[in-house]
Amino acid sequence: MKIALAQIDTTIGDFTGNRERIVKYAGCARDRGAELVVFPELALCGYPPRDLVEKAGFVERSQAELLRLARQLPPIAALVGYVRPSRAEQGKPVADAAALLVGGSVVLDYAKILLPFYDVFDESRYFEPGRSVCVREFGGFRVGITICEDVWNDKHFWTKRLYARDPVEECVEAGANLLLNLASSPYSTEKIKLRHDMLKTISTQRGVPVVYVNHVGGNDQLVFAGSSLAFNARGEL
Repeated sequence: MKIALAQIDTTIGDFTGNRERIVKYAGCARDRGAELVVFPELALCGYPPRDLVEKAGFVERSQAELLRLARQLPPIAALVGYVRPSRAEQGKPVADAAALLVGGSVVLDYAKILLPFYDVFDESRYFEPGRSVCVREFGGFRVGITICEDVWNDKHFWTKRLYARDPVEECVEAGANLLLNLASSPYSTEKIKLRHDMLKTISTQRGVPVVYVNHVGGNDQLVFAGSSLAFNARGEL
């Protein structure tokens, strides 16, 4: 399966512009022979949306734009980050989610499990964590979907882990033989090398290919690192 990594620059709250940008690059991916195009975390609404997710109209617009996007995409599957209601009976009302769009419909929806609350991140203030991992048959693979922080808790790499759960391990145990990660990871010194080494460790220790797609450009005080990459199951970049 040929996968396109759509490392794009989005704008917080510019649903129309972000949707049009996603459609444009999905078309580029299709023209180059890709079967699946992966976009960054919260690409449809921009990252970090912060207090905007507390406005019902913002979340409603996000859902409506996702359905509009599904209808406008060229004939290619697209994995897109967006914000939606959490569907939880208790807790935060919204979730940081990813949707797989195929043939005009949403065929998969996953909510981010690990929500960072350190450094520049305050996601657990706004979002309800997902409860279960997402593994789905697609393109001859069993694809495991993760969002940014979900891959930052691997026991093979970190001596001190921040979370009790490891979504990567759970995906592999559920049968995933390909991992996709949508990210909004800001730049900081040495972080690009750290991320490279961490994802390589996941691919070699778990024996699965890893595809990582990050935002580029700036929003508010954050400048995103880009540096999207893919490793095969042998840890080769």
